[in-house]
Amino acid sequence: MNLRFFNKLMIIAAASCIFCLNTQCSNEEKVTPSENSTVETPDPPASNESSNYVVAYLVAGEYVANAVRWHALTHLCVAFIYPREDGTISDKAIAGNIRSIVDEAHRNNKKVLISIRDEVKGDFAGALLNNKTKLADNLLDYVEKNNLDGFDIDFEDWSATDVVTHLIRFSKELYQRKGEKLIQSCAVNTWDQGYTTEWHKYYDIINVMAYDQHGPWNTEGQHSPYNESIESIIFWRDKMEAPAEKLVLGVPFYGYSWNEGDEKGQAYRYRQILEKYPDIDVASRDQIDRLYYNGKATILKKCKWVKENKIKGIMIWQIFQDATDKNDSLLEAIGTTMLGEE
Repeated sequence: MNLRFFNKLMIIAAASCIFCLNTQCSNEEKVTPSENSTVETPDPPASNESSNYVVAYLVAGEYVANAVRWHALTHLCVAFIYPREDGTISDKAIAGNIRSIVDEAHRNNKKVLISIRDEVKGDFAGALLNNKTKLADNLLDYVEKNNLDGFDIDFEDWSATDVVTHLIRFSKELYQRKGEKLIQSCAVNTWDQGYTTEWHKYYDIINVMAYDQHGPWNTEGQHSPYNESIESIIFWRDKMEAPAEKLVLGVPFYGYSWNEGDEKGQAYRYRQILEKYPDIDVASRDQIDRLYYNGKATILKKCKWVKENKIKGIMIWQIFQDATDKNDSLLEAIGTTMLGEE
């Protein structure tokens, strides 16, 4: 080939590449805001290249297309499917939205998991005791059929005898069968339910539910204080021997009130607290009157500790309790801190 002609070809090719980069060439479908969306158009999709995770739970019944701030998270856990005692699964709470949620998550390059927990007390425990292999079959089949990236175990019924032993066996069976591509995550308490130091071997992500220390079931007080939240991660890292790279600190997007006129421990979403106190800097506080929550300042303080101590990330319950305005959004603040520049 003539050298001069070859050089011209190389210049043309380079120019094409530069044009593609500047115009963000992509074969992916563009996402446009829904008329029902209550938040601003999100930033362009971000990849999962950050060393940190932001794991967000989403209640499927509240899903609105194009209303998720995808750029501020890495993993989405869709809540919930429910196990029955015979090992079958009910997806009645999410059946109408699951496909749309998965499609939108994947268009935005995010991992999406299905979260399973008990609806009727005793059903999950009963399945673990008598039908754990059938339950595992049905869970793995559900994940495959719905093109999910994994599943999340949110087990919170500890009343059955020796249930933890069966839960660990179930976790192990799932982990050995799921393959390397699927993610197995869990939501765990801040104290030892008998998890043992074996627990972490069967999970890729361990979401520590560092909230609900106070609520309508007990006494008045801050339900997710900073010091106790940090202690819960230290407990899991040091006593339960879970690797820091698997641990994720849970933070709440809600609070509880003991104000006059409210029921004891009445729940308020973060967005409702902003609406209730429009003339107060809600984000800089954790308490207004007798209403307790986590404002932006405390959430960011927790994020800072997580990053400084090489903990994997932050988990949120749940994102549709967040502010609609970008400047007030807790998720925006978390995403900027956890996924931004080091």
